[in-house]
Amino acid sequence: MKLTCFPVFLFLFIGPIVSGQKTITLKMCYDSAVSKYPLSRQFELLSTSNELKLKNIDKNYLPTLMLNGQAHYQSDVTKTPIANLNIPIEIPVLDKDWYRISLDVNQTVYDGGITSRLKNVEDANLKIDEKNVEIQLYALKEQVTQMYFNILLLKEGERTLLLLKNTLTAKLSEVESGIANGVILSSNADIINAEIIDIEQKISETEIATMSLYKSLNELTGFNLTGETILVVPNPEININSFKNNRLEYSLMIMQQTKLTALKESVSTKRLPRLSAFGQAGYGRPGYDMLKDQFDDFYMIGLRLNWNIWDWNHTRNEKKILDIQNDIVSTNKETFDKNLRVELQSKIAEVRKYEEMIKRDNEIIKLRNRIVKAYSSQLDNGVITSTEYLTQVNEEAKATLNLRTHKIQLINAKLDYIAALGNL
Repeated sequence: MKLTCFPVFLFLFIGPIVSGQKTITLKMCYDSAVSKYPLSRQFELLSTSNELKLKNIDKNYLPTLMLNGQAHYQSDVTKTPIANLNIPIEIPVLDKDWYRISLDVNQTVYDGGITSRLKNVEDANLKIDEKNVEIQLYALKEQVTQMYFNILLLKEGERTLLLLKNTLTAKLSEVESGIANGVILSSNADIINAEIIDIEQKISETEIATMSLYKSLNELTGFNLTGETILVVPNPEININSFKNNRLEYSLMIMQQTKLTALKESVSTKRLPRLSAFGQAGYGRPGYDMLKDQFDDFYMIGLRLNWNIWDWNHTRNEKKILDIQNDIVSTNKETFDKNLRVELQSKIAEVRKYEEMIKRDNEIIKLRNRIVKAYSSQLDNGVITSTEYLTQVNEEAKATLNLRTHKIQLINAKLDYIAALGNL
């Protein structure tokens, strides 16, 4: 997570929270942005879809009813050879036009466990779909983090510019007094005035950039944040000696393996026997009595056994394919885990770098403060020009900027580490 750089003094300032002002935390922004993001509604949609799919699967154990009707004309019908034996028995000859309507019922008694296995697959699909949504929402959190910290940087940059302006304004009064007393040249006041105007221009630019970020953050969170809102600076803690991969992408791969296991179990049921009860009732001509050439009703009930005793190793090959896919996911998990460990080493180095830089910044600021005090006294006595004084003031501001910039970069580095582990 990299923060955008702005051409102003950007650094961290942790000051007291003013009572009466609205206070917002980064977590509040996370929660609101996620809840208001249209993608979040997919959780409910996915759950509803899953419930419907499970209901349909459960219907595998309900009887199926099929209404069938048929009318046809055929070129010939079955005849008995008795008519050629001169036996005085009248054997009717069937008409060549046949009609039939029937209701067929089929009830599964035992399906080899395929129904329960299919439900497991659908549950795995639901978790995978939900995890994909979570991954996208995690990216939204990272986007909110960047906006949040950029606002902090800009607001603190504005605060620094205002403090610098106040410092120069106060110094301008001292210089004007020295000019009136003939101690300091009048051009020194012009130089300080020009610097104050330049600072005012930077303040204006900062305010415009800040308002733009507020609008973007408000669009995501649904809040009505303004310049009066206090954004609390987070204080993340990390433990670089402990590693636990909580990345959503890693969890997704685990769920993919769970699905493959469920699919393998469902494939295993293909070779199991299936038992069902069936029945048929109808009306037509002829009925079951083929020698009765008239419309009649009929019915039949029974049990049916289906058992694929040999499928030419089709099921076994399907299982091997699923095992290979599972191994592929396992290698992806190992690769992801290894790359993450490498990435974390880089992020730990960033944290340590900024911690060390902050120590050096504190030493530099002490020296710069002493230098500015000395130059301020020399300017008051007309020993140096305001240009020389401003050079040292800017160097002091630069040192302060470096310190506070490194502080916020340290927080950013810690959040990067946390985000990389999936704990944002």
